[in-house]
This record gives sequence, structure tokens and C-alpha cells, in this order.
Amino acid sequence: MNYLDVQQFETYVTACAKNSGVSVLWDAPDSTPRTNGRQMWLPLITSNTSAEWLIRMRYFVKHETSHVVYSDFNYLNKVSPVGLLALINNLIEDHRIDHLNDSEYKGDGVISNAFWYLYADDISKRVESKDKELQKQQLETLPLFIWDASMRDWIHSADDTKEQMLRHADSIALERLGKLFKYSSELRTIRETGTAEQVMSLAERILIDLYEQDPEDYKGADEDDSKGTGTAKGKGSGEGEHGEATSDDVDRLIDVRKLMKDIGHEHKPSRTGIHLIPDKVGRGAYTIPRPDEYVICRFDGSKIPTEVKDYLGSGHLKKASIDNYITSNARPMANKLRLKLQTRSRDRYEYGKKRGKLHNGSLHRLVSGNDKIAEKVFRQRVVSDTTDTAVCLLVDCSGSMSGSKFDMACAGAGALAEALKPINIAYSIYGFTNTVVDEDPIIWMFTEFGERVAQPELINRFHKVSGGLWQNSDGDAIAYATARLAQRKEHRKVLLVLSDGSPAGREHAGDVECYTLKTVEHAESMGVDVYGIGICDTNVTRFYKKNVVVNDLSNLSNTILSIIDRSI
Repeated sequence: MNYLDVQQFETYVTACAKNSGVSVLWDAPDSTPRTNGRQMWLPLITSNTSAEWLIRMRYFVKHETSHVVYSDFNYLNKVSPVGLLALINNLIEDHRIDHLNDSEYKGDGVISNAFWYLYADDISKRVESKDKELQKQQLETLPLFIWDASMRDWIHSADDTKEQMLRHADSIALERLGKLFKYSSELRTIRETGTAEQVMSLAERILIDLYEQDPEDYKGADEDDSKGTGTAKGKGSGEGEHGEATSDDVDRLIDVRKLMKDIGHEHKPSRTGIHLIPDKVGRGAYTIPRPDEYVICRFDGSKIPTEVKDYLGSGHLKKASIDNYITSNARPMANKLRLKLQTRSRDRYEYGKKRGKLHNGSLHRLVSGNDKIAEKVFRQRVVSDTTDTAVCLLVDCSGSMSGSKFDMACAGAGALAEALKPINIAYSIYGFTNTVVDEDPIIWMFTEFGERVAQPELINRFHKVSGGLWQNSDGDAIAYATARLAQRKEHRKVLLVLSDGSPAGREHAGDVECYTLKTVEHAESMGVDVYGIGICDTNVTRFYKKNVVVNDLSNLSNTILSIIDRSI
């Protein structure tokens, strides 16, 4: 998982929560998602969170908030169905609220569609389970699940789910399924305009018709009843004092406890039956910061927290020396690169082509007597894509960068600006560190894409930051920079990371080094050309396939410009 995944998921959660009036609390990464109808607890996403888990999480969020909006839990609490009646009732109610919600929000229909492929696999696993009791309970209730799938005509994955489940159905299941289809028209009506009472009425009739059970035996369970079945016991044949039937102490209710637990219906704080087992937070896991935990610092003063602002300008950047270095050394190098890039950016023509625009200078070939030569009298224009590039320079702003390293990093940033600004190649210069107290990621916006910052102002911004060099959770910064590059329209994207050591910080979040590796791999998978530039340190060789180590700080600017020369 990466910054964009977290950002998109958090945005979706916020929208669902706002729609239902539920507040969201972010819990430990290995916690179980749950809700009590007023609050929703969701586990923080880690670098080990799988794509499948996110599909389940999105469905859980939209399904639970749909229950809050559409379900009548006062009625359900009054009736208190348990066991098989509760399962049937929940299945119909889940169908109803999914239909209402997905019909209103088409994006939620897409989420349901993705989830139901996983839902089918869950059912197959229970049917094939080594736990014979769970297997038996799933097979006994299988017709209900098949019928539900066959009626979900608003998502196309339901057809595949139905076919997958049908392969497990025996003759008894098929007979029960045949009985269920006579209720299909009623279910369609209920899912459009039905009430909780109508849902329960349908569930009771299905219980009688398919399983020959008395609904009253599945109501009003005691909370201390560990079996989770109804208050009534089996029907005895003996007679009591007044001729009433007496119990023979045999519980003949159909037991679906294991199945209910496996699909989540027995989870007390939760409202419904979306079964979620959190991904294991194992070795190498890292809790990814949520977007609102990033401290994005701009230099207008309004976006800089007090705990950060207090340190601004207290550093010792050699502003005059850096300005002189950029002017006398970096700028000449930048100008040479700029001229090369300007040359490359010009469109050119290729001659001797079979198609294109007729080239007058090649008309003599027509009388050459050679048919192959005679047909090559056209030219084609080759449009340069040199300027179709976005470059991001990411500067380590950790404590170990203090002094001459940070001076030369500033000079390197100035050289980059001198080379790219005149030819309108989009670039940004970011810095990264962490807050002192919470260790939240800080991103310094030295220069944002499209922003024009004069050389003195750029140096002044580095000077301000030089007083607040703390820890460095590199992976968080790389994830953010990659997300920003992903939003750019340019075809070619380049990310240069200046670093003088290993990632450090946010130790409470997990393995930051492993996460840094994953973010670099993710950036490369998105087509970003990633380079690690080690400043008097070889650790970049561990994290970046493309890397270079600079031991002589005076060569840093030239190294940055050389990489740009090779990349563009």
C-alpha cells in the first residue's frame, strides 16, 4: 500500500461517515473493524495491507454505514432474532440495504461487485473446510446464499458467485433453492419499499417453508445464552399439568453458531455480517501515515505549525557563500545543460521516408531508376518530448545534514532551478523531516510545481529550514513525492532523493527501512525514474537501483545536473 491508497481510502471513509452521521476512530493496525451505529473503528493501513483487504474494508465501510441509514435496529432489538432466523433476516436485510445504497451511489456498486468475488471464495472455503461443523452449517444454509446472489442483478459478479456456489449444492439444497424462488418477486418489492417488519415476516416464512422450524423458537434469546439459540427447547411428547407439551431437554433448533461467527453476525459491537480478519502485521510492516498527519509546510507562514515555526531561521546556513557558489560554479554548469536540453527540445525532420510530407530536395530520386530509392522522397517531423518531463528533487532535512551538507544541498537545488526554469521543464524541490513530538512527516515546499522562486528566496527558505533538521522517515516523503508526480500530466517523471544515511524516525510505526524500499519500488512501478544520491554515505545503494555516492560536496551540483542530463 502507498500514500495514494491511504488518501483514496480515507476520502471514501470520510464521505460514507458524513452521509450516515457516524464518526470514525482509527484503531491499531491489527484491530477488527467494527461499529456500534454511532462510531466506527477502523484499523490503520500498513505497508503490508493487501489489495484484497482494502476491497473488504471499503465494502465493510459502505455496508455498515448503509445499515445506519436504512435499518431499523429498534425493531430488531425488540424482536431479538437469533440463530437461523437471525441469519435469514440479516441476509434479506443486507440485500435490501445494499440495493438501496448501490442504486443511489454507483461507485458503491463497483465496490460491491469487487467484494462479491471474494464473498464467493469465502463460501467455497467454508464448504471445503476441515471443520466439519462449519462445513455442515454452510451446506445446510447454502440455498439462502445462492438465492441472494441470484437476486443481486445490479452487480455482474453475483452471477459468477451464484455459479460458484451451485457447484457445491446437493439435491436437498437444490430442492430448497427451488422453494426460495417463489419469494423472489416479494424480495424485489421489499428491497425497494420494504420495512423491517416485512423483512422479518419474509424471514419467518422462509424458515418455516425450507427448514420446518417455528420462528418463535428463534426469538428473545437471553444475552447469557452461550449457545445463541432461542428460549424454546425441543417439543416433548409428554403432557404437563394442564395438558401442555413438556420439553424433553433436547434442543432441536438448527444450530448455525459457527457459521454466524465466521461471517461476523455474532460480533456484538457490529451491526451486520461482514466478516473481516485483519491482515497480519508481521515483520517489515509499517503503519502508513494518513494524509492529514502529513505536515505540509509552505513559506507563507500559514501552514507551518508552531512547534516547527519556533525553530525557523535559527540555523547556520552560509547564505552568502551558497549564493556565490551557485553564481560562479553551479550556474555555468546549469547553462551548459540548459543549452543541451534546448537543442534536444527542438523538433527535427527525418528524410528518405516512404510517407510524410514531400521533400523537394529528394525529388531527384524519382529518376534514379531504382524503385526502392524512388519511393523515399518524403520527410517526417519528429516532435521532441524533452520538455514533457516533471522533475522532483527531494532533500533530506535530518539532523545529520547540518552544516556543509545542507549548504551544498541548497546549492544543488539552485543549480537544478537554473537549468530547468528557463526552458519550462516542470520541477519541484521538497525537503523532508519529522515533527519532534509526534514524529509526523514534514514536507517542506521549497519550490512547488509551477512556482517561480528567485535564487535569493530559495536560499532564504533553506536557511529557515536549517534550524529544524530532525529525523527522516524517507519512505513517507518518497510516497508523498510519488503521489504528487502521479498527478502531473507530463509523460516522463524523474525523482531525485538526496540523503546522507538510513531512514530514521517513526519507530512506533514499524519498519521504516522496509517501507522505504517498498515506496521506491512502487514509484518505479508507476514509471517514475528514481535516483538515490548519497551525500558522503553509501546507504543509498541499499534502497535505490539507480544510485550515486558523492564524497566531494563540491561535486553535488554537477552530479544532480548529470542525472538530469541522462534522464531527460
